[in-house]
Amino acid sequence: MTDSETGLSPRFVEGDAMRLIGLTERYEAVTMSRIPEQWEHFQQRLGDVRGRTDPAQFGLFHHLGDDPLAFEYLTAVMVGDDAPVPGGFVEKRLPARRHAVFIHRGKPSGLRSLVDAIFHDWLPRSGQEAGGDPDFIEVYGEAFDSVRLEGVIEVWVPLAR
Repeated sequence: MTDSETGLSPRFVEGDAMRLIGLTERYEAVTMSRIPEQWEHFQQRLGDVRGRTDPAQFGLFHHLGDDPLAFEYLTAVMVGDDAPVPGGFVEKRLPARRHAVFIHRGKPSGLRSLVDAIFHDWLPRSGQEAGGDPDFIEVYGEAFDSVRLEGVIEVWVPLAR
């Protein structure tokens, strides 16, 4: 099956190194419905962040252990190297690396089916290898309406060299 047949036609991007500051939570299958609450709390605390270098907001997914539904999720913004880390926030530095970038149009609740298709269909057929930490990054840019909670969401999958 080709990428056009599956609807999975990524573009490839050489991503710059990033310094992110945000809030992190751990989830399992029974608790993952609380992710919107994490985003709400993050939105309430955004005024505490200084030194933003990009208007986008990011959701970083990192799988934990053998349970496919146990993961850490970081809601974050990109900041400069000298930006302070507010109390209760964490810092995450990502290296410059290549990504496969997929587009989702709609609500964040529809991301799960796209991510499943990326990791179970596209990645095994692509000849690419996932690059790990994080497993993928959700990018909520200007084409995402944060009031209506829908629009364009990019899913960036780090690739191994």
